[in-house]
Amino acid sequence: MTKKELQTGEDKIQQICDLLRFETLEPAKIEAAQVIEDAMRQANQIVESADQEAKEHLKRAHEQIENDRAVFQSALQQAASQCLETLKQKIQSKLFNAELESTIRKAAANPKVVAELIEAIVKALEKEGSAADLEALIPQAISAEEVNRLLAGDILRQLQGGSVSLGSFAAGAQVKLLDQQLTLDISDAVLKDLLARYLRKDFRELIFQA
Repeated sequence: MTKKELQTGEDKIQQICDLLRFETLEPAKIEAAQVIEDAMRQANQIVESADQEAKEHLKRAHEQIENDRAVFQSALQQAASQCLETLKQKIQSKLFNAELESTIRKAAANPKVVAELIEAIVKALEKEGSAADLEALIPQAISAEEVNRLLAGDILRQLQGGSVSLGSFAAGAQVKLLDQQLTLDISDAVLKDLLARYLRKDFRELIFQA
């Protein structure tokens, strides 16, 4: 083989190599680079998506924590308010009601006070024209004779039998209009209820004003 023929063969081989490179290797490199680029882009998107999802989860977790905290605080405040109100009721029941009852029984079990109550009722009935056929009842623990001595004669004359009678209550008095089957009750239970309506608010404000 001559030198010229050898060079021609080498040229053909080179041409074939160049052809393979340009038609196969270069496109393969470009495609590989594109695949890598696409993979990197997808990876970045996955990372960004995961990061965004993590932030959303964290945000929802914070919101849930805040909601739970608000519910807990509301429940705690309500429980505290109920406990305080229960305490107030117990203090009122143990202190106010007991003291009021004791005070009324001491005052309204006094024969003089009982006589004054009966006299006030009878005189009020006289003004209304109803002071007839009356019966006056006093606490069992008080002497009827003592109350009779304290009542004016005109009051006693309007009472059935000219005397007061013993009732079944501890303090205060009752006057019955026998012909009308009506009882004017200012016994200790009624006095306690009447006074409690007006005094309970003042008592609560005084004790719990802080």
